[in-house]
Amino acid sequence: MHTANVATAKNELSRLLRRVKRGESVIITERKHPIARLQPYHPEASDSPSGAPSPALAALYEAGVLTPPARPSFDVASFLGSLPPNPPLSPEKNLATAVLADREESP
Repeated sequence: MHTANVATAKNELSRLLRRVKRGESVIITERKHPIARLQPYHPEASDSPSGAPSPALAALYEAGVLTPPARPSFDVASFLGSLPPNPPLSPEKNLATAVLADREESP
């Protein structure tokens, strides 16, 4: 397992990621104390569309260390899809003009 301090990780992230792609894990240290691990990504059950928690999360919920979310996560895609389309802009009607017009229309 490779180790890199924070400064090295910031300056050589691409090189460290190449190591991770080869299957290695990289420990990031700050003042010689481990603070993070870069490791290859392996999809788990929590990445599935069903939204089932991974075994690690399920164990933390069971132990009472974590509390499951009380409501489903915010669906950004449906929120953005519900917004009205942006007004078309032209050289005569630039962004500043559109903002000023919007302010005049607002109560």
